[in-house]
Amino acid sequence: MTTQTKLANYLHTYRERYPLSGTVLIAQNGSILYEEAFGNASEEHQVPNTMDTKFGIWSVTKSFTAMAIMMLAEQGLLRLDDPAGDYLPSLKSRDSMSIRQLLQHRSGLPNFTSMPEYNADWNKWPAAKETVLERLADKPNDFLPGTAFAYNNTGYYLLGVIVEAVTGSGFEDFLRLRILQPLDMRSSGINNGRCVIPGLASAYSASNQTLAPAEYIDMSTVISAGGMYSTARDLLKWDQALYSDTLVGRSVIEDVFSREEEGYGLGWFLNRKHDRRRIYHGGAYRGYRSELHRYPDERMTVILLSNYDFVPVTRLVDHLSGIVFGEDAAPPVPPSPYPIAEAELAPLLGRYEGYGCQAIVDRDEEDIYFVWNNRERNPIYPISETSFQHKYYDLSYSFKKNHDGLWTFLGMKKQP
Repeated sequence: MTTQTKLANYLHTYRERYPLSGTVLIAQNGSILYEEAFGNASEEHQVPNTMDTKFGIWSVTKSFTAMAIMMLAEQGLLRLDDPAGDYLPSLKSRDSMSIRQLLQHRSGLPNFTSMPEYNADWNKWPAAKETVLERLADKPNDFLPGTAFAYNNTGYYLLGVIVEAVTGSGFEDFLRLRILQPLDMRSSGINNGRCVIPGLASAYSASNQTLAPAEYIDMSTVISAGGMYSTARDLLKWDQALYSDTLVGRSVIEDVFSREEEGYGLGWFLNRKHDRRRIYHGGAYRGYRSELHRYPDERMTVILLSNYDFVPVTRLVDHLSGIVFGEDAAPPVPPSPYPIAEAELAPLLGRYEGYGCQAIVDRDEEDIYFVWNNRERNPIYPISETSFQHKYYDLSYSFKKNHDGLWTFLGMKKQP
């Protein structure tokens, strides 16, 4: 059986068991080994996804933002170890924070997308960069710059503002003129929420088994931290460019991929998977899911883009990578239920809050379930004392006790 057949069998069997919508592309040495589109770009109009369908790629945007900074550094227009406050006056009081620390998620800045105000209200309204900077001004650092790693959208939003300060042009313009056009990435760009993007898939969440439009977000609040859209084929061009000196010299590329503090370089996660070196990034928020995994020593790339926010794209990409490398990978089957006792279940029920979000865990005559943000009902069943499986989708959830002995769910604390 060929590798292509194994990949197709895996994905088609998976789709028989669980929902799957999006595009998959796998390449070796720059040539497409396998590609296929699944599901619909528009459920309302029954428009199928194709390999030309565009998807929001969220945090895969960070790899482009990091490249923009590296291009300016190579030109001598900034240095990575410069204080960020040299370019953003509002950061002057944080002089010890460098551009490199912003790139590596080691700045200590609070993550604005985790702030309750952001998820409750800010992300629904247009946000000029001056407004964002004002909102950050009185927020203390979570830790001293350089002393820890904490994944952080604030830093990458500010890196986009630094690009604008250095070049005197918009981040969107720099991205288009200096990166996307030279790489012939004609189906990629910034979704600023102010124009129609032809061919962009609609984003979906679900309640029970019923699809629903993903919760609205004004895209001006994310821009250089997660505002891009692209196609799988365009992202292959991006992947291949990183083997060349089209944008920057080889020494700069090596710098991007050689710093592994906390497993993160300059715009990319760095680790080992399948006993091989892996460079990757993913994105996940409000309906879209994306993964771009690169195995540079084998020149192998796996890209998966989805417009269903309940597709576990990271696990799927890991399985597909394993198949290419000759490993066995069987599509998951729904796990067996665990006969949870009343005394085990009762402490888990209740309201959980955090980051401006809420999940209410409850039960009725048919299901145990949680309702997310008063929008989405998710029926779940126990597979252990504290682990649960979604009744319809390939998703699992865990309840945990924190150091205070309080229950947490989805990273949020149970409320009295």
